[in-house]
Amino acid sequence: MKKLVFTIIALMAVTLNATAYNRVRLVINDGTTNSQLKAKIEHAVSVVMTEINQAQENNRSKLSLSDGYVSREGRADLNKLWENEHFRCVEEEIVERLLTTRTGYQVRNIPLIVNAASEGAELGYQEAVINFDKQGIITSFYYTINPELYSKLRMKQMSDKRYEVTDIRDRMMILDYVEHFRTSYNQKDLKFLRQVFSDDALIITGKVVKVKKSEVVPSGNKIIYSTQTKQQYLDNLSKAFKAASYIKVNFDDVVIVEHPTIKGIYGVTVHQKWNTNRYSDEGYVFMVWDFRNPDTPQIHVRTWQPDYLDKERGQRLNPNDVFTLGDFDL
Repeated sequence: MKKLVFTIIALMAVTLNATAYNRVRLVINDGTTNSQLKAKIEHAVSVVMTEINQAQENNRSKLSLSDGYVSREGRADLNKLWENEHFRCVEEEIVERLLTTRTGYQVRNIPLIVNAASEGAELGYQEAVINFDKQGIITSFYYTINPELYSKLRMKQMSDKRYEVTDIRDRMMILDYVEHFRTSYNQKDLKFLRQVFSDDALIITGKVVKVKKSEVVPSGNKIIYSTQTKQQYLDNLSKAFKAASYIKVNFDDVVIVEHPTIKGIYGVTVHQKWNTNRYSDEGYVFMVWDFRNPDTPQIHVRTWQPDYLDKERGQRLNPNDVFTLGDFDL
């Protein structure tokens, strides 16, 4: 009898610990005086992150998300990501500030541990950003760039004179799309990529080749460039998505450059790390973003350049050779 009682108590303790592990609570400590909105957003995030933890623990293939907390688009975002990567929140309580955006609100720095959905391989630590409409409904869920980069993000003029963004909403609008763009590769979301690239987008890819050493090329390594149309790029990307069981893309540096004469045009340079179960590389991605219609921004140019000319010898690409707005006639 004593043994039976002890077993029941032990099982109850395990159940309570598992429940405590699955539960996540958001506390908003600043950013709004609207107590009703604050409570709604706190509850929405708590419910959704707890559901994500339970789905991860039970290895479910689909998330169960309520209409009352997440929009149709938000559910699609989360389920697309969940198809390729499973994740869990590693904190029982998250204390964050509520940020105001152009279209609603935002909570950043949601800590996650991410695993590949098909293989279970751990893909490491990520932080998420959750966007809300003005009624407090979750509309999107992305992986963030490095939080330190976000806090230090600066815009700079073509003269390279840096200045802090005075309108935080403009900065957040641009960064929101950059983060969505980055997460779309993890989601294998060809629909979003097809939407965000303009029909006449210029895609340029660099590749290191061996050439005869000379005064112009003393190392014997040279980058040659090839161009693709939007459709060619998406066709090749579709093949890469099908071949890889997971895709992990990180941006560990971001620079946003405002065009000196065309309002709404920005050059965005990121240092990208691309990892799959089949292939990995590092390099610089430069994009020309057009925000003249902020509801449907477009990418007109995307370039990729390898990080190294010769990795074994530690010969990196000269930063002055990375593409910028000045290299393109807009």
